[in-house]
Amino acid sequence: MRFSRLIAAIFLFSLFGTASAAAADMDGVMMHGGKMMMMKAGHPATAMDHEITLADGAKVEVDGTVKSKDGTEFHLQDGEMIMMDGHLMKGAKATTMSP
Repeated sequence: MRFSRLIAAIFLFSLFGTASAAAADMDGVMMHGGKMMMMKAGHPATAMDHEITLADGAKVEVDGTVKSKDGTEFHLQDGEMIMMDGHLMKGAKATTMSP
């Protein structure tokens, strides 16, 4: 019984360690508390003060509106992040960029 709890604890710590290591490499923009924030190494750095263009050609406006190259448009919700390469992150998981 103790051994299985120990194994479970080690597994959980390894998951958290991997997630935090991945977060350390994250640069992008995030909707946080109703404001768009620039993210550096996974941490909010500064408030966005101008529109940015991502590597995939999508544009992110200061109000959280995202316009892809094909004209698709959506608004980031609190906690959502877009990486500089264009990947949308929801709850620390990458998803496709669709409304």
